[in-house]
Amino acid sequence: MKSTKLQAIENPARRAGRPRRAAPALDGDTILQAALALLEKQGEAFSMRALAQSLGVDAMALYHYYAGKDELLLALMAQRFAALDPRQPPFTRRQTPQRRLLALCALYLELVSATPYFVRLMARGLVTQADVAERFTALFELALEGLDLPQNIQLRGRDALVDFLHGYALAGRPAGETRWHASISLILAGMRTSA
Repeated sequence: MKSTKLQAIENPARRAGRPRRAAPALDGDTILQAALALLEKQGEAFSMRALAQSLGVDAMALYHYYAGKDELLLALMAQRFAALDPRQPPFTRRQTPQRRLLALCALYLELVSATPYFVRLMARGLVTQADVAERFTALFELALEGLDLPQNIQLRGRDALVDFLHGYALAGRPAGETRWHASISLILAGMRTSA
């Protein structure tokens, strides 16, 4: 025969009121995935409160992972642009500078086309670019290796290239088409001529 105490533990009496909801599993990756979906859907209306609501958690739970909206956006950018890794370039050193530059641009265009919201935020200065600009610059310099272009020409070429790629992505052009290759070739030819 079971003791009264053991019976009470096994068959607890139902308390009055609403039943407690099981808290959903929450981690950094889950938050980032939900935030990205919500950002693309809501745009400027995105808020930590709306994110918490979409996850079914209290808004304060998000602040255990991210200090605020800006930190969350930086973490999202870092995640989305992780493929821009100078240690693993999207090209080989045996390729010509033009081929290397096209490979870099294809990767970058794929990334910014998949997340146009970040391009709008960067263009408006609403979020710092984390280390995206530094990573792109390092890869850009690797792509141009062997051309011996002056630093100021490289910087102007990089800026023109990034502006073109951002505009292309914001215009909603598909990253998979190759008509943009001619524009990249023109920018590279302009850099060579200026040198």
